[in-house]
Amino acid sequence: MNKTPTVQAGAVSGVVDQSQCSNLAGQSIPLTLDRTPETLPTNLWLPTAAHRYARLGFKIGPLNGKVPMTPNGFKDFTTNLDQVRSWWERWPGANIGTTPPEGMAVLDIDPRNGGWETWQRLNAGHRVPDTLMMLTGSHGLHFWFTLPYPGDLRGTAGEGVDVKTHTGYLVMPPSVHPITGWYYLIAHWCTPVELPTWLRAHIYKPVPKPVQAHWVSLEGAPGAGLVATVEQAGEGQRNNVLHWAACRALEDGLDLTAELTCAAESIGLSDTEIHRTLTSAANTVGRAA
Repeated sequence: MNKTPTVQAGAVSGVVDQSQCSNLAGQSIPLTLDRTPETLPTNLWLPTAAHRYARLGFKIGPLNGKVPMTPNGFKDFTTNLDQVRSWWERWPGANIGTTPPEGMAVLDIDPRNGGWETWQRLNAGHRVPDTLMMLTGSHGLHFWFTLPYPGDLRGTAGEGVDVKTHTGYLVMPPSVHPITGWYYLIAHWCTPVELPTWLRAHIYKPVPKPVQAHWVSLEGAPGAGLVATVEQAGEGQRNNVLHWAACRALEDGLDLTAELTCAAESIGLSDTEIHRTLTSAANTVGRAA
């Protein structure tokens, strides 16, 4: 199942020209795609937008300012149109919150905390691709991206740039900022694009470096050369090298199971692969004997 919302140009009111974003936050009414003012009565802006978002696949929920009004917070957000309609019939002036789908990340630029300076530094020498962009009620921006691969993400990419995922929620246009009174607006409406390569190191947590076996640093230790060979094995040869080293150790009467296991883990082999390879080596030497 495709978890990325299918967005259609002009489907939600609040589209503004990207070049004018810094001047329009909360200072004009939402505009349609052809830049004509939204013709709906103002009391229908939020209920209509909430229904449109839910139709497009966004999980939606009502907010009091920025606080979810549902019993279980953002965990109750839904695409169910009947539920969304019921919420905004009950609270027609509620702001709109949404939870980003799994496999997506939203970079939240907060200018009050140095977000623009951090954003410029992160993208120095690069052009940020056109993607789904929301103008916030504090003159910030939400950049929506799909993630190129699974992995643990940071909570922030730097000062003033938060990373929002399905474990949290965002305020959506045309909500009104509870402090500034400005509208959230859509700066650029399109299907989110993949996170650019130069931003990935700032979004993903670094993969922990494998721990090397300490004992092999003892010069002259029995089997140290075999273990060192496994530690230096390149990708594509790791299982073969481990099998070879295990066979040599058994032939020399050395019990290096723990040491070879540690070395194999340090180069990224899984427990299953290590167990299978060591078992195969034991069977090979046993047959030869």
